[in-house]
Amino acid sequence: MQLRQAIQEISGMKYMTGSLNVLSPIGKNYLYDLPFLTTKDEIEAVLNDTEAMVDLLKENTRENNLNLLYTKIMQLRDISGTIRRLETGIVLNDIEFFEIKHLAILSEYIRETVFNIGLSCIQIPDLTDVIQMLDPENKRISHFYIYNQYSVLLNELRERLKHNLQNETATENLQYEAELEEDRIRKELTQKLSVHSLEIKKALTEIARMDVLLAKGIQTCEMNLSRPVISLSETAFTGLFHPEIKYLLSQQHKNFQPVDISVPQSPTVITGANMSGKSVTLQSVALVQTMAQFGFYVPAASAIITPVEKIVVSVSEAVNETGGLSSFASEMLRLNTMIENAHNRVSQLILIDEPARTTNPKEGNAIVCGIVDFLKQYQVRSLITTHYSVDTNCRKLRVKGFTPHGSKEKITVQNINSYIDYSLEETNETEVPQEAIKIAEIVGVDSELLEYAKNYLKH
Repeated sequence: MQLRQAIQEISGMKYMTGSLNVLSPIGKNYLYDLPFLTTKDEIEAVLNDTEAMVDLLKENTRENNLNLLYTKIMQLRDISGTIRRLETGIVLNDIEFFEIKHLAILSEYIRETVFNIGLSCIQIPDLTDVIQMLDPENKRISHFYIYNQYSVLLNELRERLKHNLQNETATENLQYEAELEEDRIRKELTQKLSVHSLEIKKALTEIARMDVLLAKGIQTCEMNLSRPVISLSETAFTGLFHPEIKYLLSQQHKNFQPVDISVPQSPTVITGANMSGKSVTLQSVALVQTMAQFGFYVPAASAIITPVEKIVVSVSEAVNETGGLSSFASEMLRLNTMIENAHNRVSQLILIDEPARTTNPKEGNAIVCGIVDFLKQYQVRSLITTHYSVDTNCRKLRVKGFTPHGSKEKITVQNINSYIDYSLEETNETEVPQEAIKIAEIVGVDSELLEYAKNYLKH
């Protein structure tokens, strides 16, 4: 899986990548092509690079050098197509020679700056030989044409052209000879440059990587993200938050309450009233796990993460638009994917938000209990939120929920979040919290209707 796919599948990834200030088109391509990392060594190697950049950003003495980097990176062009042509031996045209010359001169400046600031994780190859080929005048200007210095014959032909403007036939012949010589030079220059195609390609890739690394470092500092600890057995979070939802709440002058949660190698059922943040907790866990396995710092005070091969998220939808399936049928298909992964011993983190909520309660409850028993049998690291009473042996967490006691202020739709404690606590109860009618009263549902509902609840 690449990052571009995760952006579509994981809530909050689009927001996080959208907040990255990647400066160049090739940097953005590099970002979207980032691979999903599944081993401890791979993830920690990328995190080490990000940590080095964060440390540099915190040193004010390097600010001038970093500003120079920003300026140079913004000039970077995506010349991947030109490099592919060079690798295959296709004779380049003058625009393509210019593109390579521009990259080589740019990489020289960036390479020197990277050395000065001590960013050893970026290894830009020395393209001095490439510059000398494409800049025979040694002016270090991003401009290219077939220079006279490439050929004594070409220089002579051009000089003769200056003095034969009155003789049209002679001029045409000289122009033809000059063009033939220019074509010969282009072919020869392409052959010489092709020897350096790998270094040119690596220079482009390394500068794109540095572009992304700079953006990640800035994001880490601005959002107060933390480096995840990569474990081989434990997954746990303290101060877990969802940056996008936190931002949206701040726009309403509301606070986001971070949560602490561990995810053992077995299913955990989370219960709680409506509006108690169960779904947000699942989304936050999915986001942090995904970001960590793409080598990002994460939105949590601390995070210990066991890498997995698959992160599978199931959220109920009204209709499967592409297949014309009901939400329940779509959900069952996603569930089957998880089951196949378990049978094939694929390591996975499973996050299921209110499974079977669109079917009748009796069968829905049975399906949820069946899911829990299956995941427990295969020891799958998983979180399942539900409103059903889960009467099976498993770890259970409960959102603390409403805490309006002692308040003199009237609870309304506008301030209701202030009276909800989103933290999680262990519970052995099989019955789920019953606060739906209380929420309905707060949001202003007709009291006569609610009295009918309360009468049924009593019986």
